[in-house]
Amino acid sequence: MSPLIQEMVGLEPEEALNYQWFDMTSVYKPEQVIDGDILEKPLPFPFTALVCAYEDKKVLLLTNRVGKVTAVVGWQLDKKSYKPTTPFTYVVEEEGVLCRNLNGSILDYRTGSATGVLAFIARFLESLDTQPAIGYMPTKRANWEKKIRQGKVPTYDWTTIVIEPRRPRSEDQGGTHASPRWHERRGHWRTLKSGKQVWVKNCAVGDKAKGAVFHDYQIKGNT
Repeated sequence: MSPLIQEMVGLEPEEALNYQWFDMTSVYKPEQVIDGDILEKPLPFPFTALVCAYEDKKVLLLTNRVGKVTAVVGWQLDKKSYKPTTPFTYVVEEEGVLCRNLNGSILDYRTGSATGVLAFIARFLESLDTQPAIGYMPTKRANWEKKIRQGKVPTYDWTTIVIEPRRPRSEDQGGTHASPRWHERRGHWRTLKSGKQVWVKNCAVGDKAKGAVFHDYQIKGNT
């Protein structure tokens, strides 16, 4: 379990149970291009929490994806302050990344805290294509409600999630192994020989030249 995640769940202890948590400190880099092709990829779960520590700062982002629209609220902490970022939604359209304030008005993400927030999300999504991502799902312990009533930070049991990077599509070999029509392959749990379960995220497979098949799936995790 990441110590940073254990710290950050204390900021929103009741909301924490709704999210799958990922510590992206190891993949953080100070410069990240805010690219629509990257941000168009969905986050791995409808409720994904991202935490990161860099320099003397710590960041928590809570994301809620509904269809193609993702809502984001966040907090930035340093040694002297604790402040929320501007909450907003984003969606990738033909003209690029479109952000809106929660009241529906257009938000220019190139100004204010939205720039950094999108850069963090883009970096996390980019990393999913090259290396496994280890996340955690919290569940209540027996004394959870009691600690909440007492105003204390509750403790959780955690289930580990491993999201494997996409495997490159093999070349079309023809015959019975010819590439199928292009389609989205839904995310799914895979049980390894050791008995450990890993999450394989959704990906696009097949040959677009042979047509396309579109599906909408709801991702469900195992505890």
